[in-house]
Amino acid sequence: MEAIGKRRWTIAGGHIPLGSNGMEPEFTSRDEIAVLNCSDSPARLRIQIQYADRPVVGPYDVEIAARRVRRIRFNDLIFPEALPLDVDFGAVIEADVPVVVQFTRRRGSRARSSMESTCEGSRTETATGSATSSV
Repeated sequence: MEAIGKRRWTIAGGHIPLGSNGMEPEFTSRDEIAVLNCSDSPARLRIQIQYADRPVVGPYDVEIAARRVRRIRFNDLIFPEALPLDVDFGAVIEADVPVVVQFTRRRGSRARSSMESTCEGSRTETATGSATSSV
C-alpha cells in the first residue's frame, strides 16, 4: 500500500489572539493541527516554531499512535516554552513516517465564534463554527 501523507509540513499563518469569549476550553481562541497517522507505526513529530523577530523555538516532540488521529493545540505546546499570545508565528512539522496535517483556527473573540481550516492548500471559513475542507 502506498504511504498516505508527507513527512514535512509547514504552517505559515499562525496567530493566537489575546482575547476570547465564552466558556473555556470550548471557546478559547486557538490555532491547532489535526494529525492523521495512517501507518502501522507510531508517528513521532518534531514541531519548530518560527517568528518574525524572535529566535526559533523547539522542537516540541509529539507522538501519534499508529492508525489514529490527534488534535494538537498550539496553545498547549508548553515545553520548551509556551507560545506567546497575539504574536504571528509559523511552524515546521517533521514526522518520521508520512502523516496528514490539517490546520484549524478557532476565533472565540468575535461576536459569533468562527472557524477556518486548511489542508493541502484548500480553505473554507464559516461563521457558524463548522469547518469544511477538501483535499
